[in-house]
Amino acid sequence: MNSRRFLSLLEALWAELPLPEWLPGAGGRVWQQAVAALLRLWQEVGQFGVVIGGPVPWWPFWMIGDPPSLEALPCRPGELARETPWLFTPNWPPESIPAPGHTVIPLLPQDPLVEEPFLLLLTPAFAVIAVQGYHPHTRQRGMMLSFEPEVVRRAWQNLEERVQQSKPEQLAAWRELALHYPLTKPPGRVLARFSSFLLLGSLAEAGSPPARLPPARTEGESRAARPREKSQKPPSAVAENTRTPAAPSSQSSLSEAELLRALIHEIQTPLSTIRTLASLILKRQDLPPRVREYVEKIDRECTEQINRFSLFFQATETVMPPAGKGEGRRLQLEPIALVDLVRQNLPRWQDQVERRGSRLELEIPAELPDVVSDPKALEAVLFGIIDRLARSTPAGSHIRAQLLSAGELVKLQFQVNTPEGSDTSSLELKSPQAIGQLLVVQPDTGAISLSLPVAQTLFRALGGYLTVRHRARQGEILNIYLPRQL
Repeated sequence: MNSRRFLSLLEALWAELPLPEWLPGAGGRVWQQAVAALLRLWQEVGQFGVVIGGPVPWWPFWMIGDPPSLEALPCRPGELARETPWLFTPNWPPESIPAPGHTVIPLLPQDPLVEEPFLLLLTPAFAVIAVQGYHPHTRQRGMMLSFEPEVVRRAWQNLEERVQQSKPEQLAAWRELALHYPLTKPPGRVLARFSSFLLLGSLAEAGSPPARLPPARTEGESRAARPREKSQKPPSAVAENTRTPAAPSSQSSLSEAELLRALIHEIQTPLSTIRTLASLILKRQDLPPRVREYVEKIDRECTEQINRFSLFFQATETVMPPAGKGEGRRLQLEPIALVDLVRQNLPRWQDQVERRGSRLELEIPAELPDVVSDPKALEAVLFGIIDRLARSTPAGSHIRAQLLSAGELVKLQFQVNTPEGSDTSSLELKSPQAIGQLLVVQPDTGAISLSLPVAQTLFRALGGYLTVRHRARQGEILNIYLPRQL
């Protein structure tokens, strides 16, 4: 084999419309729950069709047995066949392949597919692709999933290139499978069954999962082989006063950061599962309007909480990097049209504030120079600023935002004005209380956010800086300064 450079599977899936579902932050548990749910679907069609995966086999041996009843899901009787599984895996010796009897497609060590656990199913009733890895644009860790025929077709073509390159003698058999199982849109019943299996898997934490799935790599191997990310999960909430964090080299700081990372994972995992179920439900055309409204609210709330905790993860990587990293992660700075970014996000910001009983207005000058920062991270941190203001200010407040030119800098100012004609002393919030060195809690609301020194550290990583000025009985003023593009 030569050293031809292949597109990663995630790049191929995200290359054009329709796009697959994207689950940010989907870790090992979410991935295994999704794979287990898909294998349950495969069982319900009698394990007919072809199952394809890598870099290790995701299907346990006990599933290759007598076919169960075919009453649960619709199949075309003339197309029932049990195909040999295909395994795309690093070029190991034959004796080391953990599942003999498969059609094995060797992968070069530098092939991005080595780092992308995936499962593709073609059956008489449905086709589906699921891939875990790093988003090709944001470099955020997560998972893509789709039952859409066009998305599955892009995955199939991406894998076919590897078959042609490393095992050309298997190309005819590969193309025969595509003819035998033409891609069609699955019936709504398939999506409903998948949602049920996924929900049951997420709830059965204390019991046995539907299928025991091997990890793609050991923890040590994953850490050694994983490429360094260019940007991490997008942050999305910032916040209040507390003391400056201790130096990241202290043992206590590292312990606190590791604990926080573990808690973030435990919180985001079920939220990601719920959001996936909500997205699948919203695809149905027969939802009553009232039900759709409720499900959309569930999806919105899960997304906001996932984004908030992603910022906490960002803070641990920047302020208290994991052991073995001498310094916090650096973001990728580039020119940004700040005016466009702010205008695009304004409706979402206003909705966030209005749901907390306040209002947000923005003033933008006719002309404003571009700034230099990390676009994705900056967008998420600004939403975090809005989230923090919405949660920490009294209902009825007016938040005034202004974009201003300030010499070699551009300033984005948020000024909070409490309700006029009210007893402002009764509306004042208590001072936030520190939770360790990274987080603070607002006693009045229970809202958790980043401490002010940590938020300021994040803005320095974004190329700018943040100042906060408190005004007695009036609210506060937040100033964000970013360097202008020269």
